[in-house]
Amino acid sequence: MFREILHIHSFTLTSYGLMQAIAFIAGLVVLNILSKKEKIDKNRMYDMAIWVIMGGVLGGRLWFVIEYFHLYEHDILSIIKVWEGGMVFYGGLIGGILAGIIYLNRNHLDIEEIGDITVPAFALGIFFGRIGCFLNGCCYGKVSHTCGVSFPKNSPAYYEQMSSGAIPHNAVSSLPVIPTQLIESFSCLLIFFILLVLYRFKKFKGIIFYAFFILYGTERFLVDFLRYYSKEAMIFKILSLSQITSLLFIIVGIAMLFSSYKRKRRLNNS
Repeated sequence: MFREILHIHSFTLTSYGLMQAIAFIAGLVVLNILSKKEKIDKNRMYDMAIWVIMGGVLGGRLWFVIEYFHLYEHDILSIIKVWEGGMVFYGGLIGGILAGIIYLNRNHLDIEEIGDITVPAFALGIFFGRIGCFLNGCCYGKVSHTCGVSFPKNSPAYYEQMSSGAIPHNAVSSLPVIPTQLIESFSCLLIFFILLVLYRFKKFKGIIFYAFFILYGTERFLVDFLRYYSKEAMIFKILSLSQITSLLFIIVGIAMLFSSYKRKRRLNNS
């Protein structure tokens, strides 16, 4: 874990904030390359990217604050300190997608066409973003003595294990936990390359956009079985809220992919 990179007076550059910035820049590079290939106005894409990042930050932070409001009830102003961490990824993803769709609708742009070149940027962004989670020590997995990573004092894993009595107060580090952040990070890198292959052999509009919903939903659903959640956070003591959301992503992705395919066949037969 390496939370702080630079500290000057009241300004602190965190590894989490830096990796989120790198994720955004990497996503913009991908979006720029693919928009050129599709001959789509890159300025429109940059405008959309601003909407997406604003929607993502708002959605991710809002979900986190609602879920962990007890952390902010005595310091309301700290809610705006997003650079210190404290985001729920699915909130950010949903917020970003909704913001992007709103922008596209307002500007009369094709959602499926633009979605096809946007989701590879999302996947690459998640790759870098989850590395930020690992450096920040958040979003860690269950205890594992075979493939785990120990986090130092002051880390979320350390505090949780100390408060639950799993480690003594004078422990040097946490018990080893599964690095689910890195598992998801490299899973999304794989998804990124799969989406690029689909882009190269694209058969109809929307295939890449909806494939992302299916691939990411499946990946997140499976990885969450390895991730640590408190008992209170589990629904019926079986699934996390993120897994329920993942199932919805998969269902929506399959339904829309099938609908888009049927629409293409009708057009070809007409």
